[in-house]
Amino acid sequence: MPGNAGPQPAGTEAAAGHDSAPGSESGQTTEQQQEWQAWVALLQQLMATGSQFASVLGLEVKLALADSGRLVIVLLAMLPLLLFAWLGLSVLAGWLVYVLSQSVALGLLGFVLVQVLALLVLRRAATVFKRSLGLPASRRQLRAIMETGKEHAATATDS
Repeated sequence: MPGNAGPQPAGTEAAAGHDSAPGSESGQTTEQQQEWQAWVALLQQLMATGSQFASVLGLEVKLALADSGRLVIVLLAMLPLLLFAWLGLSVLAGWLVYVLSQSVALGLLGFVLVQVLALLVLRRAATVFKRSLGLPASRRQLRAIMETGKEHAATATDS
């Protein structure tokens, strides 16, 4: 170091040639090697964990696909049963109207009204689902981004 008249001890920063705490160079190299080995071990563990997760995920997807085929078969078997149950409930509603009014026409009207009410409920549900298919939240976000961009452009042109 310039301006320093005394000799420097061998273990100081100036003698080592770099800005580190006093110590032997082989000690620092060993510490660096240990740190690198720790990082390498961590990366190896991370890769092993990722590999195991990927294999478990793949096996689970295969199982889910097999189960989805079974689910489709069960749903197809349930469909006629649901239709017959609905028909039975509708006939029961129509029969109750017939018994209470002693009129076949009103009984048939009760049966048809149950069907029409079900259709109206399903139409309302379809309208709600159709609206959500239009991605309303994404559209709002896109509009907000576009408005922000327009504001920044207007600010830049005003300056």
